[in-house]
Amino acid sequence: MHDTDIRARDAVVAFREVRLARPFVISGRPIDFFTIAEVTLDVETRHGRRARGHGQSVLSVPWAWPHGDLPVPARDEVLRTLVRRYVDAALEAPCADPVETWRRLTADLDGVLATAAGPGAEAVPRLAGLLAVGAVDNALHDAWGRAAGRSSLAMATADHLAQDLSWLDPGLRGTFPGDVLVAPRRHLAVQHVVGVGDPLSPADGPADLETWLRRERPHHLKLKLVGADPAADAERVVAVHDVAARHQDRVVLALDPNAGCSGPQVALRLLEEVARLSPAAAAAVDYLEQPVARTSDPDAAALRELSGRVPTVLDEGFDRLTGLLDLADRGWSGVVVKAAKGQTAALVAATVARARGLWCVVQDLTASSWALAHSARLVAELPLTRRHLELNSRQYAPDSNADLARRHPGLVSVRDGTVTYPDGDGTGLYGFA
Repeated sequence: MHDTDIRARDAVVAFREVRLARPFVISGRPIDFFTIAEVTLDVETRHGRRARGHGQSVLSVPWAWPHGDLPVPARDEVLRTLVRRYVDAALEAPCADPVETWRRLTADLDGVLATAAGPGAEAVPRLAGLLAVGAVDNALHDAWGRAAGRSSLAMATADHLAQDLSWLDPGLRGTFPGDVLVAPRRHLAVQHVVGVGDPLSPADGPADLETWLRRERPHHLKLKLVGADPAADAERVVAVHDVAARHQDRVVLALDPNAGCSGPQVALRLLEEVARLSPAAAAAVDYLEQPVARTSDPDAAALRELSGRVPTVLDEGFDRLTGLLDLADRGWSGVVVKAAKGQTAALVAATVARARGLWCVVQDLTASSWALAHSARLVAELPLTRRHLELNSRQYAPDSNADLARRHPGLVSVRDGTVTYPDGDGTGLYGFA
């Protein structure tokens, strides 16, 4: 029990639909819209100090709940209802730190998701449920820090949390997420996304890669691949590398089939084909993100072989913190964290990854506005293996950043491959107003 513990007293919930300027294709699934859940919580500390916190989460149905009996609009509405449900649960929760409250909220997540879509309907995927909880968790962390007048990241220590991380891993007794933060970085390298089918040159169509490279000069590129055809994917990787290499002395590639490969062997064939076609492109591949189906349990030996070739990180398949404990045994190199799944999960995952020598990177879900600012702060301060900021909202939904661009243009305007995190007083989840 700490003086900085908070209890939620009032809440406002809103939803903002973002229409993409052009479809963002992942593994054959075009994303043309998503919902941003916005939660504002008024809280009170044990000594009566009041504050207001704001949290957002990207409720991306095509990513978190890509298949189901319900149509996409109905799935989106189920997630909105879940956000409201978890806001109500937060209002009923006792005074505590946000990590304790998150544990309380998610204790029966599977049970809630089993019936959330209605009688006789399919269970909501756990990944989608975590996005619904994420907006609430993020608002709690922001309010917690603002009530204390401190950074909510830096507060995640023994001075303010009820428990260390031994509740997840007995080997982490005495370890708190706030103990492993790195010196904040204001200038963040941007990771530019190349979607499946995105044009590479002006002759191929608008918003092409070459134009982006000339204008903003990013050297971190993330390639969305189909996954089912290693030969075709390899040709795409080489083509993207060759365009980028004409504009940058150093090109760093991340490959993301979005669970499109039928097994690790398919991803291995992709890497072998890239190496055959272009040793330079192969040398530029930095890591591989979720090549296999999120629900699969691939052969550990085959996955270790793949991870031994190129670090291979879990993304869509990461829906339980306990999954971190045997991640290496299952053949994975590390894990992806996303602000949309909540600050608690991000802090814990990054801390466990560091303790176990695992890779950890932050990626986003076309995050914009405050969701983008949150993702950027995670990149700026978490102990990550690669500290780059995926910023694809500027590519696919630029209008969604209009307010943030007016207030803090350096965070959304890329110059020489980087953006600048705003100066501020450091409080709360974002560190600036």
